[in-house]
Amino acid sequence: MSALSRPDVACVIVSFNGAPWMADCLRALRESTVPLRVIVVDNASSDDTRAIAGQFPEVTLLPQAQNLGFGRANNIGIARALADGARQVFLLNQDTVLAPDAIAHLLREAAADPSLGILCPLQLDGEGRSMDPTFLRYYVAPHATAYLTDAVMGHPIAPHYRAHALPAAAWLLTREFLEQVGGFDPLFFLYCEDDDLCARARHHGFGIALVPAASFRHLRGFHAPASSIPAAQRLRKRASRLRSIVVNDIKKPQGRFGRNLWYALASQTVQGALQLFVYFNWVEALAGWGAVLRVIPEVPRIRRHRQACLTRGPHWLPPVPSTRPSEDRAP
Repeated sequence: MSALSRPDVACVIVSFNGAPWMADCLRALRESTVPLRVIVVDNASSDDTRAIAGQFPEVTLLPQAQNLGFGRANNIGIARALADGARQVFLLNQDTVLAPDAIAHLLREAAADPSLGILCPLQLDGEGRSMDPTFLRYYVAPHATAYLTDAVMGHPIAPHYRAHALPAAAWLLTREFLEQVGGFDPLFFLYCEDDDLCARARHHGFGIALVPAASFRHLRGFHAPASSIPAAQRLRKRASRLRSIVVNDIKKPQGRFGRNLWYALASQTVQGALQLFVYFNWVEALAGWGAVLRVIPEVPRIRRHRQACLTRGPHWLPPVPSTRPSEDRAP
């Protein structure tokens, strides 16, 4: 493929046992009005995910020997995309169906406002009939209230809305942003890695924007009813999430490290006591205290990572040799 015909946008999908959704996800990308190169980073799936991805010749499959988590696997795909010359990288969850014109709308807004580093489409539910309730409750309502006001009041919808934070189920990241801020911090295996990157974006002066004209359906394949999950598994999962929340609170660029550390550990310890002695929720209490105990030995590493992220650079993106043919490269 020549340099002129090679797509400027790379779509990176991290997969893990995503066989039920992978084919629909990749078929939707074929319908994109903007040409895409597609990179699937598979986190050691035990189902047919890799075989399904292999049925799409346009997909570059990067199989991993173990589950690296969401952030580290995305970093591998991002690094490969940048090494191959992508100008923008679009991150997409495996259990999604992207609207054909979504990338075009995101690119339009990125070009209109170069200060934007993260652009996010509107996240719909699995049927595409309404906004995803988690997206509405935890992101749009608290962080993009201007959009919500315009939509509810029937006002004209703006091309994009600045937001404090948006989830990484679907993100367009500019090359400038990735080279100056970097990828996901490997401190986070799962949960809060996108909150951390949003905080770093704001710290380095990059905007985060919701683009309502762009949309995707999020099927949320891994959200099983809590009642169907054994208590021990719920405890481990909740402790993992709370551990990420505590690390994110400690690592945030705002404030002094010592104050952030004291507040995060003390707050979670008190919350655990409240859960046990007020709400009689022993799973939540043990998860919270377990998270604190896990974080304490990590404090020196968290400090180092925070210090690194306060500086500019392509942090956490592994060096990857370009796979582009020599004739495609600029002299």
